[in-house]
Amino acid sequence: MTLEEVYGSKPDLLPRSMIRLIRAGQQGSRRTVWVGCEGVRLLDLSEHLLFERQSLGRFPRDSDGSIVWRDADDSLVVWSKEEDSIDLENAIRDFARGCSGLVIQWGSLAIPSVDVSQEAMVSHVAEIVDSIPEFWIYSSQDRLIMEHSFSGLVTVARVPTEPSDPSLGGTEVFSAT
Repeated sequence: MTLEEVYGSKPDLLPRSMIRLIRAGQQGSRRTVWVGCEGVRLLDLSEHLLFERQSLGRFPRDSDGSIVWRDADDSLVVWSKEEDSIDLENAIRDFARGCSGLVIQWGSLAIPSVDVSQEAMVSHVAEIVDSIPEFWIYSSQDRLIMEHSFSGLVTVARVPTEPSDPSLGGTEVFSAT
């Protein structure tokens, strides 16, 4: 399968509160399509790749897409805490203070990245953590990234202006399932 065939092929894996099914227009072969609910917009592949290059692509990463913090510049990390020790909704409010939009990327290319408002992110975060525990939130306005790892570690960091390793810039390492 090609990247175009895989990317966004499983929007139904997104939390149900974030998406809805609508009738498709006459032009397509599908009768229904998934779209984002209020404050949520599903990104197409070119948008996903752009935001991935601007955010995750600036950090060293493992094959599962997670950021290898031990190989990143320590001065970039704003804070890192276990999810159990923080109020995640308030942490996101602080992280996204004044942002008009946030991009959420997932550990699987089959799940489309989404552009969400701060309000939508806060209202959906509990369901997101329950259904897809590994994700990244990127604020392009503030050049900040928040990683919520599968283990429950939440890390906020400033995004470097250049990739830490030129071979990493824009390389997709997410799994296709």
